[in-house]
Amino acid sequence: MSNPSCVAWGKCGLDYVKNPSHTNHIQQAVFKRQLTAAVALNKPIIIHTREADEDTLACIREVVPKDHHLHFHCFNSGPNFARSILEEYPNSFIGITGVVTYLGVPHVHDIIRSGQLPLERILLETDSPHMVPRPVYAWLQREKPGLARKTFLISHAGMIPFTAERLMETLNEGRRSRGETEVGLEEVLEITRKNAARMYGIDV
Repeated sequence: MSNPSCVAWGKCGLDYVKNPSHTNHIQQAVFKRQLTAAVALNKPIIIHTREADEDTLACIREVVPKDHHLHFHCFNSGPNFARSILEEYPNSFIGITGVVTYLGVPHVHDIIRSGQLPLERILLETDSPHMVPRPVYAWLQREKPGLARKTFLISHAGMIPFTAERLMETLNEGRRSRGETEVGLEEVLEITRKNAARMYGIDV
């Protein structure tokens, strides 16, 4: 962790989906130890949470200073959790993956559309090997029809523009409804690139 090439600690957090509930207290104890170590090293933290939002936030509130840099990876939580993060931790960012291109996640679309999640607080990410953006397949059928039946086994950084485009479309749905200026794809990519540089303290 002391190596200058190591720019962050993570991902770490709580996952109550696949683990039995009687292990929750163990997860919480380990998570707090990880948070404490990351803060001591002044490393930005990448946080994973699934069906554990209240406990995740409780652990962070107990251990992490308000000005610490936090990346909430592959956001799939509700608006209350997002609001708490954004209001309490001004150097926090919400990670948006290819999940934004999926059906069945209206809560993610709603928080983006609502305007409560500013573009300046969003990071674009892959969650590789998971979360291949769905529009990749439409593009493949259009541009490479010979490979139209191909299934991608992994997502990668080259697919981020597809995620960015769907993010832009969802943002603009909300902006149009509020009579606000729409945002373009290049602007989405540029702002989220700068967000990554600010989050991790690196040149991007």
